[in-house]
Amino acid sequence: MKTILRISTTFLVLAVIFMAFRLIRTDERDKVILTVIRQSLEAAHYENIKIDDRFSSKVFDEYLDKLDYAKRFLLKSDVQRLEQFRYEIDNEINEAKFDLYNIATEIIKKRQQQAAEYYREAIGGTFDFNVKEYVHTNPDSVDYAASEVELRDNWRKNTKLAVLERIYDQLAIQEKAIKDNDTSYKVKPMDTIRAEAVKRVKENYDAWMKRIANIKDADWMSMFLNSIIAACDPHSEYFPPEEKTNFDISMSGKFEGIGATLQNRNGQTKVMEIIPGSASWRQGELEVNDIILKVGQGDDIPVDIGNMELDDAVKLIRGKKGTIVKLTVKKIDGTIKEIPIERDVVIIEETYAKSSILTSKDGKTRVGYVYLPKFYADFNDKSGRFCSKDIKKELEKLASENIDGVVLDLRNNGGGSLGDVVDMSGLFIGSGPIVQVKTRDGAIRHYDDPDPDISYKGPMVVMVNNFSASASEILSAALQDYDRAIIMGSQSTFGKGTVQSVIDFDRYVQGNMSIKPLGAIKLTIQKFYRINGGTTQLKGVIPDIILPDAYTYMNVGEKEAHNALPFDEIPKAGYSMWSHNYNKKAVVEASRARIAANPVFKQIDNNAHRLKQRSDASLYPLNLEAYRQYQKKIKDEADKFGKIDDEKTGVKSTFLAIDKEAVGNDTIKTKKFTKWFESLEKDLYISEAINVIGDMK
Repeated sequence: MKTILRISTTFLVLAVIFMAFRLIRTDERDKVILTVIRQSLEAAHYENIKIDDRFSSKVFDEYLDKLDYAKRFLLKSDVQRLEQFRYEIDNEINEAKFDLYNIATEIIKKRQQQAAEYYREAIGGTFDFNVKEYVHTNPDSVDYAASEVELRDNWRKNTKLAVLERIYDQLAIQEKAIKDNDTSYKVKPMDTIRAEAVKRVKENYDAWMKRIANIKDADWMSMFLNSIIAACDPHSEYFPPEEKTNFDISMSGKFEGIGATLQNRNGQTKVMEIIPGSASWRQGELEVNDIILKVGQGDDIPVDIGNMELDDAVKLIRGKKGTIVKLTVKKIDGTIKEIPIERDVVIIEETYAKSSILTSKDGKTRVGYVYLPKFYADFNDKSGRFCSKDIKKELEKLASENIDGVVLDLRNNGGGSLGDVVDMSGLFIGSGPIVQVKTRDGAIRHYDDPDPDISYKGPMVVMVNNFSASASEILSAALQDYDRAIIMGSQSTFGKGTVQSVIDFDRYVQGNMSIKPLGAIKLTIQKFYRINGGTTQLKGVIPDIILPDAYTYMNVGEKEAHNALPFDEIPKAGYSMWSHNYNKKAVVEASRARIAANPVFKQIDNNAHRLKQRSDASLYPLNLEAYRQYQKKIKDEADKFGKIDDEKTGVKSTFLAIDKEAVGNDTIKTKKFTKWFESLEKDLYISEAINVIGDMK
């Protein structure tokens, strides 16, 4: 969900500032980094950051969340002690002081040591699974513990829940084996199941506490520094040297391991993106918003990664090509699932644009379907792959296919190259503005398509969803403003209307090389706007035709992020509307009528309500029978809706003639295309997009 600019004149100012800042001693490294971060925020951030009491208060809240989001360690008295710094952090930043950091780190380390004692006390005791009691798992539903007695009891309940979950899992496996008459399974008495569950939980908690005890000072410092930057906006971030390397890998387009982008969100390892063509993408079960609970290597005992640092979690998940990693994940409806994935290197071709010919169920509409997983660009190789050039090639191939229209699929496309989205938008219109960009000083620049040539002039639908972000929003907004295409999808796109760039501190800070590497900062430097004057920030792009989906009622998108920049407007750019020969209002109304009458879309909406309810649920019973009934209800609900989108729609997907010829007798490529075609033929949303093209003919 990123839009990256290659260069900004703002950094010329930074270069002058940093070159004047010469390093002195290695033990001053943290002060140097803090000072350079302050200078970066003040000199280059879009919001013209002012380091004052208001900013200080925001930093305090961010830091408290990062220290103990789950409220498993700190006491209310600890928080009250730290409150004295709420309006002092600005002074510490300006003076490069670390009083809050030092005190907070001392407190959290002490509480973590106590927590280790609390869980060992709990795991060494006897759990009564017949007593009626509950535990809250959502930190927003509870306050910090008022006393050590309350904190100890919280650890008892959470440890009990962990054991209960393990017992439930083993009972479910055993009951299925008995039901299936699986003679290879050895039935275990309840006492054995309980003892094994306690043993496994103790192993996981021991490993967790060991990792916590081994958190490096540099990691604690990184947390503090990122709390400062997070107070500016959700997309600015400090990269310590190792994380900077990971960021460079992610931007290069080559991914090893399972091929999923992960983030630590509120103390949990959350899946933010599935890389197209990766091992996870091909396996098919890991999804965006899944929370990874445990990581297992082959047949080894899974490691609980709750509250683990993201770098450590990633190290467990990554591995050599061909090895198996087993991820235990929590789905958005609360169900727990183990997903085995064979690690691999991303097949880069599958991250690029590709096309298919889709024919409607009645055979009357023939559509060119173009899938774009991201706005890729190889900035280091002029002869490399650029998505705008690839889309143009796909359109040229479709020109000879006698199609009635084009469907461009940007669902789950998190963005990428700003230059390429401008060029790509220009393939569908004559010359004119595509997007407006405003800098921190208020200057507004138009990014125009200077080429009057149009690669495709016919009916067009653009598909988006909640996770279409940044560059995807620029393109869909531009085509909507020109009235060039009908936009279909979720209630809105992601809502990210900001531009980031990366400043490598080592390039600008001169002096003693022994203090380097210093890392880098990814900074929000600009904001982009639609040609109609509005920004996509927070609001996203609202489709002309809204389709129900699993996330309809979920809290997703930029609007849910802390310190997101606001929605605003600038003057409208000058542009001419597209002229088409269909009645747009009639086309939209016909689609809405079909959606309302379709029982599957109704099921999807009902399931969305269920997912929202399950996502909000946070009170778990600690009574074995009550817990089993609770889990049975969740599973029954999930099974009821589990096959919503597993039936073919009647749409037929086939090769473009030129692609069929290129694939030839290559059985591996044929198999990949066949699997893709099958998924398109089951996609109810694509089926409706084809119907819309049929109405636009």
